[in-house]
Amino acid sequence: MASSVVRSCSWAKVVVLLLGLVQLATAGEPNPACSTIPSVDKDSEEKCCDIPSIFPNETMQHCVGEIEKSTKPQLQKSCDIANCMLKKQNLLKSDNRVDLDKVKSFIKDTMQGSDEWKALAEKAVLEECLPMIEKDTSNVMSSLKSSMGDCNPVPALLIACAAAKFYAHCPSKDWTGSPMCDEWKSFLGKCSNSLEDMNAVYTTIESKKMR
Repeated sequence: MASSVVRSCSWAKVVVLLLGLVQLATAGEPNPACSTIPSVDKDSEEKCCDIPSIFPNETMQHCVGEIEKSTKPQLQKSCDIANCMLKKQNLLKSDNRVDLDKVKSFIKDTMQGSDEWKALAEKAVLEECLPMIEKDTSNVMSSLKSSMGDCNPVPALLIACAAAKFYAHCPSKDWTGSPMCDEWKSFLGKCSNSLEDMNAVYTTIESKKMR
């Protein structure tokens, strides 16, 4: 039970924190529709989509547990956690680029979930998110250098993007179908196609928290 709680809470926390990196990595203009988020029922515990475990529990516990103890700023810790998870699963090459062949094998052999989820993960990560990030890698790295130091931001951006895609394209059998959830599914379907749009989502969510 404890490991399940750690996995679910840590994953949600990591994804939200990783979206903060998107804000630092973008310079273009987002889709105006992405600056107005759907309503949120603060009292609801509904999770909308039953996303399967992406990384093994021991990987999450090791990376989150160790790095959260550090005194680094939270965004740097989030970046370190993302790199730790990909490195522990051997998904990065020696030059720290994402290894496409090993990601494919990881999704097929290690990731939990149905064949439908694995197909969704492969499309989101390899066909949508990674190309979107890598087409502007030099600018992303330059933008994040002062905040991230030596931490490679690509794994963090990749995880944040993939999480949005999973939610936006959640299979019907794993979707609750409430009006609030349906609004968010439609919204993220429109606003997870560029770093600028994802930045607008993150910025708007953060502004809501301040009210």
